[in-house]
Amino acid sequence: MSDSNPSAASSQRHSSDIQQLVGLLSNLMPLLLRLQSQGFEQPFRTVPGSFPMPNPVLDHQAAESMIGDMIAESLRSLSAYLEANAAQHAGLENCVSVVTQAANKFTERDFAQAFNLIYFAYRAIEAARAADPRLPVLRQASMDRTQSSIH
Repeated sequence: MSDSNPSAASSQRHSSDIQQLVGLLSNLMPLLLRLQSQGFEQPFRTVPGSFPMPNPVLDHQAAESMIGDMIAESLRSLSAYLEANAAQHAGLENCVSVVTQAANKFTERDFAQAFNLIYFAYRAIEAARAADPRLPVLRQASMDRTQSSIH
């Protein structure tokens, strides 16, 4: 059976991808909270000449570093986007304070709350874009910034 409407098929795939992402993010929040509440109980163990053996302390530090990097990159993207667009679009005014709160939580190493606030900022941007389609896509601003730093 051939697709008579490629745009509808693309929209369905996009919707399915978004639903899957929301599900993954929903599962990530409890992990972030659990990682944040875990203490450091065991010393590092490594096998000479190979990767470290499974170790809760190492796993915790790796997860914390990864989440910290993800949050930092999101904060950079959001800050650049809002700096470029908030003055021209009143619908983005509330996002500035949310991103500021997220940055403060990130500085306090409250990654779960920072992540949650970043999600609220992304959602507010999408709501503003729904009300004013002239607003640029956040991903595009992030990609433009990345490409300019590469070249």
